[in-house]
Amino acid sequence: MKYLMIVLLAVTWQFSNAQTQWVKSPGNLVMTKSIDLYEGAAIGAPAVIDEGDTMKMLYAGGGTDTKGRICYAFSLDGISWTKYNNDTPVLDVSSPGHWDSHFLDTPWWLKDSSGYKMYYFGDTDNYSPGGCIGLAISTDGRHWTRGDTVPVLSIGAPGDWDGLFIESPTVVFDGSSYMMWYSAADTTWQVKIGAATSPDGIHWTKYSGNPVITGGSIYSWEGFGVTTPTVLMRNGKYEMWYCGVSYYDFIAHNQIDTIKIGYATSTDGLHWTKYAQNPIMNTYDPPYTIQDTNGPWAPSTIYRPAEGKYYMWYETGYGFGLATAIDNTLGIGEVTDNRKFTLSPNPSTGKVTIHIENNEGSKRRVQVYDVCGSLMQEVPLLQSAQIDISSLANGLYFIQMKDEPNYKAKLIKQ
Repeated sequence: MKYLMIVLLAVTWQFSNAQTQWVKSPGNLVMTKSIDLYEGAAIGAPAVIDEGDTMKMLYAGGGTDTKGRICYAFSLDGISWTKYNNDTPVLDVSSPGHWDSHFLDTPWWLKDSSGYKMYYFGDTDNYSPGGCIGLAISTDGRHWTRGDTVPVLSIGAPGDWDGLFIESPTVVFDGSSYMMWYSAADTTWQVKIGAATSPDGIHWTKYSGNPVITGGSIYSWEGFGVTTPTVLMRNGKYEMWYCGVSYYDFIAHNQIDTIKIGYATSTDGLHWTKYAQNPIMNTYDPPYTIQDTNGPWAPSTIYRPAEGKYYMWYETGYGFGLATAIDNTLGIGEVTDNRKFTLSPNPSTGKVTIHIENNEGSKRRVQVYDVCGSLMQEVPLLQSAQIDISSLANGLYFIQMKDEPNYKAKLIKQ
């Protein structure tokens, strides 16, 4: 017989991270290149920030003149994007002779009390290794001024782990200081991820313990290198998604066209723990089409609290894809008010009624998750709600009162 049982626990509890379980958007690709001077070769490296009613993206446009520039787009839903000013760049290459005079790429940005800060890769060509990371500032996210004529972070000395090239910054501001993670390599060409810190977002110091993320063994999915990180700070924890490539895939295809994404967490941004079941996404995850080739590359991830959902945009050979993941990290706690939660009948083989006494007409939602973090059902709740469990397999489930921080519980069906 199938049955449900509710258990209230006076402890904090978590199950598998939703941010490791991603579903591609049925609207992929959500952005493709324009056939013109600024994007005619390619678009890449999306960097999205969330400003409530609007999502804003900086991205790299590869021009038909071989130059790279930074462009801007905005969206209300993360799926339909409008390119600003017909994809005219918001940051163009600098004049000849400067360190970023030919190619700009891998932008990242944030907003602090002074406005917007953009960190980007720049170089004098796009054929040889090297490059630096620069800073540009803006008051509106569309009109940018370079912070200085010199970069804020450069390659290391010959022989250093980052002595060959440096790129792909991602930066977090915690309210008092800044932390950057970036990709770099030495002459072995095995790309790794390092960290740097800054008190003002302008003057940076590389972490003495770099690199902070390295690839696995030569036989692993990330043996060829780890790169293009995106980092969020949420609930006092740093979360990183990064790309990895295996030697097997590189040798088999003679190019980096099979890419995977890994996930790691940290409490200080310097010491990281990789997710045991990495990778969490790869090129051939369904639904796969030719448009997924050369992706998912250079991910950009945000979390929207009102939706309880992560969004990830990533580069492919044909444009930008989108994947989402539900936040299924449920804290389980005691009831802290005088409401009484009941579930009946229990056991049950069909419909189950959930009832809260003294709910005072508050409108909330009941969400049921499986142990993998997939949302199975969601129904509105005033005082009572009914859930039909007849189609669910026997097993363990979790129930959450959405928008009710003091009332979460563990739901079991066997």
